[in-house]
Amino acid sequence: MTKKARVLFARLSFDGHDRGVISVLAACRDAGMEAIYMHYNDPQEVARAAQEEDVDVVGLTSSMGEHFYVASGLLEALKERGLDTPVVVGGVIPTVDEVRLLRMGVKGVFGPGAAPGEAIRLISQLAAG
Repeated sequence: MTKKARVLFARLSFDGHDRGVISVLAACRDAGMEAIYMHYNDPQEVARAAQEEDVDVVGLTSSMGEHFYVASGLLEALKERGLDTPVVVGGVIPTVDEVRLLRMGVKGVFGPGAAPGEAIRLISQLAAG
């Protein structure tokens, strides 16, 4: 029996947009993954939860322009904890910001118009190693 992929989805507490992340989270569960959802105030909280929950992938949602702050903060916090957990970002991400996020170390960016299936495929690949 294969291990179920575990995915942590996180939304910055003051970011009120969650429709996209909820649909991706539901699609992950429908695909047989374990999906956890949290609100956070600081990327350190997400890194701590990723470690405690032993997740395979972290998905951040960003709809208020804070994607560079949260992605860089989370990547650094994961590194500080000795974790190499892949991070994907979705939400209202301008196309021009995708390359910078990928160069920072984010493994996938899903902006406006991305289908949940696109995210599920990448998350599945990342979780499989």
